[in-house]
Amino acid sequence: MNLFREKRIKVDDIKISDLQPIKDEILLYLWEQALAGKTPVFFAAIPLRIIEPFDKEYDPRKHPIGKKSIKAIMEAWRNNKFRYAWVYPRNDKFILSDDYIVYYAALTGQPDFMPCFVLGKPENEAIKDVQGPLSIESIREYFGF
Repeated sequence: MNLFREKRIKVDDIKISDLQPIKDEILLYLWEQALAGKTPVFFAAIPLRIIEPFDKEYDPRKHPIGKKSIKAIMEAWRNNKFRYAWVYPRNDKFILSDDYIVYYAALTGQPDFMPCFVLGKPENEAIKDVQGPLSIESIREYFGF
């Protein structure tokens, strides 16, 4: 008899409302399309003022783990280790759905621009340093394939 048998829980079954933003099906679809080579991915410096979170109610600053994660991102930036956010264009904004910790770290530090991977061609005169489209190999490598 094994008294210390592990019971495994799937990550998707963990529900902590303070730590879980609303799922963005558009982002998931665009990632799938990018990995298939059907949606181009660019790198660009996006003005913070035109990045909009998908889940406007989600705020990792409201939870101790979120606060700690934001501090860690800011410390990494001070050491020139940058994390890029994934966004996609919608109207005159860029929607951020996955990298809330990076976004709120940027809001805290208030840089003019945020380095982002853009799913789809970025066509906004306010953005800077557009590079790409990235190769499918680079995209797959980023995702660990």
